[in-house]
Amino acid sequence: MLRQYRSQRFRWQTIHGRKVRVGTIPIGTIAYIQDNIRPLSGLRSPPICRNPWLVEAWRGHLATVRSLCDGRRQEVADWYLLVCEDLGLTK
Repeated sequence: MLRQYRSQRFRWQTIHGRKVRVGTIPIGTIAYIQDNIRPLSGLRSPPICRNPWLVEAWRGHLATVRSLCDGRRQEVADWYLLVCEDLGLTK
């Protein structure tokens, strides 16, 4: 899998004079998570942008996301969100 070994989960950034850790996909990002994503081959059909999800928290390699349509919460793997970001499905 890409980005599996020694991957960078955060980077250091100076905000208001303080050095803080910033994740690869920040909290508050809106993503259109797709059902048909595969780890190595990406998306297999055209993307559907009906249900936006908000990244609320990180738990190691899992992100807690909330649906902006119906309020459901789920945990999603980090590679899943990275594929969505690479495809341009994040805001």
